[in-house]
Amino acid sequence: MNLPNQIETKRLILRLFNQDDFEVFSNIIEDDVISNNLKFVLKIKPEKNKTSFFRSIIDSYSSKHPIIALIVSTKQEGNNIGFCGLIPLENGSEAETFYTVFPKYRGYGYAIETMKKLIEFAFKGLNLTRIITFLHPTNTKAWKVAERIGMKYLGHKQINDISSKAMYFSLEKTEFEAQSDY
Repeated sequence: MNLPNQIETKRLILRLFNQDDFEVFSNIIEDDVISNNLKFVLKIKPEKNKTSFFRSIIDSYSSKHPIIALIVSTKQEGNNIGFCGLIPLENGSEAETFYTVFPKYRGYGYAIETMKKLIEFAFKGLNLTRIITFLHPTNTKAWKVAERIGMKYLGHKQINDISSKAMYFSLEKTEFEAQSDY
């Protein structure tokens, strides 16, 4: 799969992690607010797991079905304000998305801007047919972002070994295309 090094919006740059980004990645994983809301973070908190997971992300970029993990930075100041990405699902035509904006940068519309661009890339650039996400029920800001970008709430779903059920959202490519017509 041919991945772009970066994707741009009006105010933001979404770029692939590189080998020099381990400290940024580590800070993301160690942030308690983020780790409480992203299901996969809980399993990689120990340093050994962080290093191994980070390497697996970088290594996956050259695979047929990469984990697309992107640092989100502001264009003007160059501040790293969060991250987002897509994890391919087994069928190859769908992906699970994840996203977060660091607490001090919330409330400026960055998450919505980021996710609109990421979803556009997923459907137009990768030709995926569906995007899903699982969100912690208490993370109201995240599920409001999901709704604002056109994802539909499909109920709560038990995910792996996470104790509480996650909110399950989905967006079909046809729904995205219909929204884009307006």
